[in-house]
Amino acid sequence: MSNPAAATAAGAPAAKPVEKTPSYAWPCLIVSLLAAVGIVFAWMWLPGITFPVFKNWLAENNAFFANPANFSLLSNVMGLVPIGALIMALPTTILVRKFGAKATTLIGIGAAVVGSALSAAFVGGNFYVFLAGRFILGLGLSTTVVAGPTCVSMWFPDATRGRAMAIWSCWAPVGIFLSNFVNDGVYHMVGSNMANLQWVWVAVAAVFGILFAVVFRDPKGDERSQVSPERKPLKAVLKFFKSRQLWCLIIMFAIFNYMNYAFSQYLKTWLQTPEALGGFGWDATTAGLWGGLIVACGALAPLGGLILDKTPKSKKYLCVVVGILGLTICSALAFHAEFFIPYVLFFCIGNMMLNACCRPLVPTFVFKGGATAVAFGLSFLTLGQYAGQIVTSYALAPFNEGLTAASNVAIQAKQAVLASGGTPADFGPAIGQAVQEAVAQGIHVDPMLAFWALVPIGVVGCILSFGVKPSKQAAGAGAGAGAPAGKPAEGSEAPAQH
Repeated sequence: MSNPAAATAAGAPAAKPVEKTPSYAWPCLIVSLLAAVGIVFAWMWLPGITFPVFKNWLAENNAFFANPANFSLLSNVMGLVPIGALIMALPTTILVRKFGAKATTLIGIGAAVVGSALSAAFVGGNFYVFLAGRFILGLGLSTTVVAGPTCVSMWFPDATRGRAMAIWSCWAPVGIFLSNFVNDGVYHMVGSNMANLQWVWVAVAAVFGILFAVVFRDPKGDERSQVSPERKPLKAVLKFFKSRQLWCLIIMFAIFNYMNYAFSQYLKTWLQTPEALGGFGWDATTAGLWGGLIVACGALAPLGGLILDKTPKSKKYLCVVVGILGLTICSALAFHAEFFIPYVLFFCIGNMMLNACCRPLVPTFVFKGGATAVAFGLSFLTLGQYAGQIVTSYALAPFNEGLTAASNVAIQAKQAVLASGGTPADFGPAIGQAVQEAVAQGIHVDPMLAFWALVPIGVVGCILSFGVKPSKQAAGAGAGAGAPAGKPAEGSEAPAQH
């Protein structure tokens, strides 16, 4: 039977879910992960080439920006993607209920490809249509990251679901790392043309979508996990959402993404900012490599997932606590060159644990509602994710303005040298002179603007993370039922934790 909670007259489950991971689960995980990573390239190419480079290209190639006031629209380039994702998060559950997780993933990939194609076609012409494409990309992104892990959850049993979904959760850090690392090179390879750069990522997303369509299938009856592929009516699964732990997790995940998005957007720009203005003065290649590696530390999520799987059920919330605490400490140290090493360390701890815990924990609260309930839970988690990211671009706008101005000092100095017939050998003196003038004008990176925008919110996240702790009544019920640590008791119609 498709419903794992169904029982025979004797009270035993009619079809016991598998405990051993089916071999075909891994190819399904891989193509689902690649589908999401493909969309990241279309989403995150701008931080990969940095805001100053994009701004300078627009000034030269889009007549709309002859009016400097129009550059205020640049915040929307990143902000509209999570806005679209936010809007589509909950409706994705309806699509999963009606069409299934695989078809819904393909719908998401298709929307992302269409939106990215619009952006590529109009970036040098109609900037408003370009922004509309970014919004549509956000719709597709949200659909994919709700339906994708739903696909994965149906294949992996309790014993391996944590690490499997943690591997899937690497989609963003892996994609952001690769985007930071390769975008500058791809940009120059395609003639320093923003439209051509985006067309490359349109093609990549389309190819990964086709691969997913060919390889992925729903599990057969003898392959399914505790998460049934059954698509129950939405009304029938609402009872699984009366969980304090689930809602604390969702709100905390929004805070995690609000904080994390600040680093992924601004890190590479900061690393390229001249030292005297508060940065590191690295070239684009070095900044892309190290900046990409840092933001990709969420790829350590499988290690965090293994920790989560091995942690007793009543203590799993501590993994969440450690993660958000690490990111909050990181925020207090961020954009201070003298604290760079501890900043990176705590950033890695926060990303490893939170990427490993948040999505994998959702099915433990709602698994008895089948695919519909898991998708609905992941929809709320995604809602929190992009609600957090929307706020970042606007809350940190003052910090971004100072950071961009400081980074532009070196970029504009190099451009002036080349325009006057100079060579790269002349960059050093020109940048040195430009930096002196910038210091005199008060241009510099102000990390305290980031501190006050991030740390107080992180403290709230730390408080909420303790709300993920199971109640004593739920813990006692689980123990009384004889359920193994980390696994929900079979046959219960109540949520796994209350």
